[in-house]
Amino acid sequence: MMVTTMMKILVLAVLLEATSAFVPINPETLTGQALVNYVNSAQSMFTAEYSNVTEEFKKFRVMDVKYAAPHSPELRASQVNTVLPSIPTYFDARTRWPNCRSIKMIRNQATCGSCWAFGAAEVMSDRICIASMGTKQPIISPTDLLSCCGNFCGYGCKGASPLQAFRWWNKKGVVTGGDYRGSGCKPYPFASCTALPCTKSETPRCSLNCQPAYSKAYSKDKYFGTPAYIVGMDVAAIQTEIMTNGPVEAAFTVYDDFNHYRSGVYRHVAGKLIGGHAVKIIGWGIQNGAPYWLTANSWGPYWGENGFFKMLRGVDECGIESTIVAGKTDSGLN
Repeated sequence: MMVTTMMKILVLAVLLEATSAFVPINPETLTGQALVNYVNSAQSMFTAEYSNVTEEFKKFRVMDVKYAAPHSPELRASQVNTVLPSIPTYFDARTRWPNCRSIKMIRNQATCGSCWAFGAAEVMSDRICIASMGTKQPIISPTDLLSCCGNFCGYGCKGASPLQAFRWWNKKGVVTGGDYRGSGCKPYPFASCTALPCTKSETPRCSLNCQPAYSKAYSKDKYFGTPAYIVGMDVAAIQTEIMTNGPVEAAFTVYDDFNHYRSGVYRHVAGKLIGGHAVKIIGWGIQNGAPYWLTANSWGPYWGENGFFKMLRGVDECGIESTIVAGKTDSGLN
């Protein structure tokens, strides 16, 4: 009797162990080191590395996901679809225009969802340099867009439309400004967070004055663009736009595994939805058979591949190819 009871217990234990081994994992609920371990075991395109940041901080540096939504058919009616007859396998704006220092820069938006303003300001800086053949190299201020574009663009640190940022450049112009306590008319007001917990930054008030140490008046420091435009989703059209006029801005949906990106070609594997994000695409290539977009982030130089990352190209990964926008600099470079 005792032997039979013990046998039943052993069989039950084995069955329970076998059953637990087949309990499906919901990848979207994983967080922290468990998420990193899963991502690294589930694929080999990119490497994840645990980043010790709070859930609040992750949300501070992204924007409302609605600003990463694909453009409407009405907006797409006038999109740019030009395609060059020959497109190289690899392209890097840093080597195509080596004298433009802004293309190489990685900036830091800190604890404000101002990625849309950073992406736009970086593209504006690059394109002014490219159009002037390196004779003009302003570092355009994301702060001026963030604080003064207001409802025309969106909601400041909560997010805004990259397309509207370029329209503002055309309509009102944007001044210069470096990173925290940096040079130019309106440098960035927020320092990077170096000690947890981090505090969310609030959208700064619009000021029509330059910092006291700057020599130019605000109205004299502005750079202007031509009307903004959307670039078609076709990969060749996006590549043609970058090769012809310079880097572009793109928005995409951010999931938690992106926070832990270390290197390689990113594609969403696991982790919950965090929000929307905007970045600057500067080129493309292929790594271990995976086509990618070469992209500059605005989370500082210690994230990812020295601040840059590669995003899977050609499948509209996380919506990145359905949100491309740009604008050209006008002829009146100041």
